[in-house]
Amino acid sequence: MSAQDPSSDAPVAGQVGWPSFRRPRVQQLQLWTGLILFSFVLSHFANHALGLVSVEAMESFGGIRSGLWRSLPGTVLLYGALLTHIVIALWKTAKRRTWRMPIAEAAQLFLGLTIPIMLLDHLIGTRALYEVFGIEDAYRNVLSLQWPGLAVWQSTLLVVVWTHAMIGLHFWLRMRSWYPKAAPFLLALAVLIPALALAGWIEAARRIVIAGETERTLTRESILWADPVIRWTRWGLIALIAATVLTSLAMSFGVFDRARVRVTYPHGRMVRARPGQTLLEVSRENGIPHTSVCGGRARCSTCRTRIKGGHEHLPPPERAEKAVLARISASQDVRLACQLRVKGDVSVQPLFPAATRRAGSTEDGYRWGIEQSIAILFIDIRGFTALSERRLPFDVVFILNEYLNTMSSMVTRNGGIVDKFIGDSVMALFGITSGPQAGCREALKAAAAMMEALPDLNERLREELSGELRVGIGIHAGPAILGHVGVGAASGGITALGDTVNTASRLEGATKEFGTTLVVSDEVARYADIDVSSWRVERIMVRGRTTPLTVHPIAGPGPLRDALAAAERLKPAA
Repeated sequence: MSAQDPSSDAPVAGQVGWPSFRRPRVQQLQLWTGLILFSFVLSHFANHALGLVSVEAMESFGGIRSGLWRSLPGTVLLYGALLTHIVIALWKTAKRRTWRMPIAEAAQLFLGLTIPIMLLDHLIGTRALYEVFGIEDAYRNVLSLQWPGLAVWQSTLLVVVWTHAMIGLHFWLRMRSWYPKAAPFLLALAVLIPALALAGWIEAARRIVIAGETERTLTRESILWADPVIRWTRWGLIALIAATVLTSLAMSFGVFDRARVRVTYPHGRMVRARPGQTLLEVSRENGIPHTSVCGGRARCSTCRTRIKGGHEHLPPPERAEKAVLARISASQDVRLACQLRVKGDVSVQPLFPAATRRAGSTEDGYRWGIEQSIAILFIDIRGFTALSERRLPFDVVFILNEYLNTMSSMVTRNGGIVDKFIGDSVMALFGITSGPQAGCREALKAAAAMMEALPDLNERLREELSGELRVGIGIHAGPAILGHVGVGAASGGITALGDTVNTASRLEGATKEFGTTLVVSDEVARYADIDVSSWRVERIMVRGRTTPLTVHPIAGPGPLRDALAAAERLKPAA
């Protein structure tokens, strides 16, 4: 159970005495308890699915699973996680200052508040009766009780729990660079696992009834004990959840804080807000588009906002917000709307445009920028300025187009994409869809192909050139920010930004220093998993790095082809 509250956890003026939990610890605690509960649910669903095999298979695996979760460590871990997750969810729900939220967040919140009420019968009817009366809750006994009268209720509970978990996992994983590619496969598993679990327990229950093997293990004493416990606990939970929701609604309508502050958006739009609301809540409550990909958990920076006035009314950023702002090197006047609680009049400007499609959707994960490890190649003509200064514009353009077409074709033939042309330079990206290892090997193949294509290109241009074209190539690999950048970027190509790009460009320039055609960083060799023991080794300083970078200057395509061929020969053995 997890309320998706896009708010920070620090108490502010005008807010009624909430515990001053530090958000990073609460966020991490909620995440880890959720993962513990999910591991239990996953094992439970796998056990249900074995009903498609036999009841005996269910019983066998169930014994192993019970031994794990009913041991003292397993019990403490499971029920501690359950209680902690529920308490955090109720606390965050009570803190909500607005109930306007994306549909996915609303669905997870509603399902999360529903789960404890629905789970109560099953929990008391199995574990509680086992502990109090020693009644075995083996599959044969439980299925005899649930089929057919509780079939719909039990099936609905499975779907509710699983859907709540899947939404939570989606919120957690969707900012990962690999998630857009893995999403179709994960979706297939998200549908397959509960389908198998439902089919498994229903088939096993039907088989038991048809075979006349039902077992009634409940005693009159256990029923007389369980019924009032379930009834009064359920009413207690309903009262607690109702009180939580009413507290949140009271906060939303400003029952506890009559004061209002003014929040001014671009183009002079001004709205009234209650002190203590997050800026993201203010935007949502007033129907102002405000991007937030991670659902208000300080896991992205898409809700970043420039504070144009009223800095004195804002609390300093807490640890989670500080970490994100530091990572993006934000200026002092930029804050995260999901973490910033307004305490006085303020003027703001959201920095990310509101998308027409759902932010962060896998339809176009690069619209919002993701970090991913790739290989980057730069190639540049040596001395092109001197080569072109005494030629007619037509000749210069002709030579340049021949060169660019040849080199870009080497990129695309070997699995890369051309990021951009910068004069006589080409910047290419490898491994965006295939991963860093394949990307580095593709980049090395492209570099070899470029060096091999250069003599033919010089032969074609012999009459137009007074000398031969010489090039410098630099390849580096590492994390880069990938996204659509610039006017009309949503329909344009992907570009790469960051230190890895700058380093690759520096290596292309280093070919002049070493008198070689190619300089490859040691990171590329490690990613590609090739043997470079025979390659030349140098160490250079790169601007922005505090330690020297190990590189391999290479004169021709031979060492690349040999290393890649050796790696391919070893591939079957691996």
